[in-house]
Amino acid sequence: MVRNTIRAGHNVMLRVADSWVGEAFPSAHGLTALDAGCGTGLFSLALARRGFKVASSDLAPQMAAATARAAAAAGLSDRVSCWASDLESITGSYDLVNCFDVLIHYPAEPFVAMLSHLASLCRGTLLFTYAPYSAFLAGMHRVGGYFPHSQRRTDIQMIRDTTVRQALADSGMRFRRAERVGKGFYHVMLVEASRG
Repeated sequence: MVRNTIRAGHNVMLRVADSWVGEAFPSAHGLTALDAGCGTGLFSLALARRGFKVASSDLAPQMAAATARAAAAAGLSDRVSCWASDLESITGSYDLVNCFDVLIHYPAEPFVAMLSHLASLCRGTLLFTYAPYSAFLAGMHRVGGYFPHSQRRTDIQMIRDTTVRQALADSGMRFRRAERVGKGFYHVMLVEASRG
């Protein structure tokens, strides 16, 4: 139950993020994107279909490999490059940087440092999710701990909105919009920011 609602909520978030990318980049041909924490590559493939040249990275080698297989199966290997790496080791400069459902595991101080690092890689639009602080979310998180181990939630770290906005401003990014996405045990804030 917990994992099913998380998966469903994640898919809703990806649809919203994809629509925002379409608005920000009506034509993405010749542009670059970084999918930091790419998972199985769902968003990497969506970006490649829009015309981006996508760099896809994940801490787990099996996730980076799954993204590479999905790109090959979709005929997009020429637009998607994949490798295993932690976020801190990623370098480069990209028109679009996205990081979904990764920063939710970082406590406030490391969260700010990691958001600053992601912003340093971005010369255009930054999309990311975080777990917004709320009493309701804290309660849901505790309830999830009582489910059988196979259905249990992962640890999340709730961050206050003011912390996020200050971290963006300190990184030279302008907050553009945010949307709360919640379904069952999945509750995140999706944020779009831009350089300058």
